[in-house]
Amino acid sequence: MQNANEILWTGAFLNERFIEPVSPLGWSHVGALFQELALRDPLRYMGYPEADTIPATRLWRAQPFVNVELFEIIYKPFPAALVPADATRYFPDGDVRYRLRAPYPTSRYQPRFVLALLRHALRDAMNVSPLNYRKWQKFALDHDAQRRRLASQLAAADDARAVWHVIEKLYALDTQLLSIHRWSLTYADVLYKILADWTGARAPQLISQLPSKTRAVNAQLAALAQMPAPLNAALLTLIQTNAPLNDAEQETARALQNFLDAHGHRAFSLDLAQPTFREDPTQLLPLLSAQPFAAQPNVEQWQETYRKARRALPWQQRLWFRPLVGLARRYAQLREDQRYYWQQTLALSRRAYLQIGAARNLLAAPQDIFYATRTEIRAYVVGDLDAAFLRARIVARQNEWRGYWREFEMRGSQAAPYFLRGDTPVQDKIVDAQVQSWRGRGVSPGRARGRARIVHSPRELHRVGAGEILVAPSTDPAWTPVFARLSGLILERGGALSHGAVVAREYQLPTVTALAEITRALRDGEWIELDGATGVVRRIPNQDSV
Repeated sequence: MQNANEILWTGAFLNERFIEPVSPLGWSHVGALFQELALRDPLRYMGYPEADTIPATRLWRAQPFVNVELFEIIYKPFPAALVPADATRYFPDGDVRYRLRAPYPTSRYQPRFVLALLRHALRDAMNVSPLNYRKWQKFALDHDAQRRRLASQLAAADDARAVWHVIEKLYALDTQLLSIHRWSLTYADVLYKILADWTGARAPQLISQLPSKTRAVNAQLAALAQMPAPLNAALLTLIQTNAPLNDAEQETARALQNFLDAHGHRAFSLDLAQPTFREDPTQLLPLLSAQPFAAQPNVEQWQETYRKARRALPWQQRLWFRPLVGLARRYAQLREDQRYYWQQTLALSRRAYLQIGAARNLLAAPQDIFYATRTEIRAYVVGDLDAAFLRARIVARQNEWRGYWREFEMRGSQAAPYFLRGDTPVQDKIVDAQVQSWRGRGVSPGRARGRARIVHSPRELHRVGAGEILVAPSTDPAWTPVFARLSGLILERGGALSHGAVVAREYQLPTVTALAEITRALRDGEWIELDGATGVVRRIPNQDSV
C-alpha cells in the first residue's frame, strides 16, 4: 500500500469535468461512480490484486484528484503506438513513459493479467467488443423508459424512504450507463489515435460534422435567439410572472417551453448542486447568439477531406480506412451523447435530493442538502443518523466550502494545482506569461485572431462578445452555444476528444487545448492569434489601432 504522503495525484481526467469546487453531495454521488467504473473496474479487469484497496480518488480543497499510479497501471500494457494522445495529461511533463514505472502487470504476457482480461471479456463480450455502440443504442431506449418510470415514482413518493428508493434506482441506471460508456470512451481514444497516426492533421476533420445531442440542443437555442421577440431578461421575467404577452412574445414563450421540455435537464456541471436550465432559465441568456448555427453537416466538405486522406494512404491502410473512420465517428459521437443522457438522470436525482432536503424541520433550506454526503443522507433516511447531527455536519461543511469558493473566485483555475504529492502541490510545467507565443495541441484546424476573453465559470459567459477568442480552463457541453459567436477557442485542459474540442469542430472553430495556466498568462482583452492545426498561440499588436 502506498504511503499517503508519497502518493502522486493528478487533477487531470476530473478537472475537465469539475472546473469549480464540487459540493460534498455532488462528489459523493458522481465521484463514486467515476471511482468504481472508470478507475477501479479497469484494474479489476486487468487482475490487479489491490484493485479494491489502492487509493483511487480524493478531494483537495473541494477539487477532485486521481492517483497517478492507476493511470500507470492502466496504460502500461498499451503498445506505445496505441497510447491515446490525451493520456499525456495524466503524467508529469506529459511523459507517457511514466506508465512503465507501474508495478503491474510485469509484462503483457503475465498469466494473471491475460487470464483476467479473457475472463472479463467473455463475461461481457458485446460491451467490451468494438460493437459496443450497438449495446449503447439499445440501452438509450431503455434509459428513456426507465427514467420516465422513475420520474413518475418520484412524483408519487410521499416520504423520504420512497424518495431514497428512487435515488437508488437512478444510481443503478447511472451505473449501467457508465459501465457501457467507459468502453465507448476507450474505443474513441484508441481509434482516434490510429486515425491521427494515419492521416495527421486531417484526423480532427474526419471525426467532425457529426449528429449529436449537443448539436441538436445548440441548434434549438440558436433558433430561440432568432425569434421575432428575442428572449432576454425582460421577456423572461414577463414569462415567469405570467404577465400579458403580445403575439410575438407568446411565440417565443412557446419556443422556450418546448426547449425546456426537451432539454431543461441540462446544467453547466455534473455537480448535483448546480441548478438545471429548467430550474433557472436565466442561465440560457448568455448562451443565446445572434449568429445562427447550421443544423445540417456540410457533407460535401467532409467527403472531400475523406477522399484526400484516403488517397494519401498506402494500399494496405486503404483496405481498413472506411471501417476505421466509421467506428471512430460513431465513438466520437457517443463521447458527446452520453453526457446528455447522464444529465437526464442526474437532474432527476437532484430533484429527489432536494425533496428530502425540503422535509419539515430538517434543514434551513432544501439546498443545504448538497453539503451532506450520499452516505449520510441514506443513514438519515433509514433512521441511523439523527437529524440534529446531520444539520451540524452540514453547517460545518458549509463554512469549509465557502472558504474553498472564495479561493476559487480569487484565483480561478489556478486555485488547484495539476499535481499533488501527498497534500503538497507539485509545480508542473506552466505557461510563461512573459513570452509572446506558446504551443499547445491543435484540435480543430483554422486560424483566428481576436480579443482574448478569459472566463473561469459559466457565470461569466455574458462577457464573451462576437468575434472574440474564448480562453477557459475547459468547457462543459452546456457552454458550447456561445461557440457560434467566437472566432477561436483556447483551453487549458482536455484533448482532441474533450467536449470542447468535439463541439468546436462542429462549428469549424479553430481550437487549441492543453495550454496549462494560459488563463493566467494572457491578459483579458488583449489581442491574440491562434492556429488550430499547429497549436500555436501568440500575442499580436492591438488591432484597434491598425
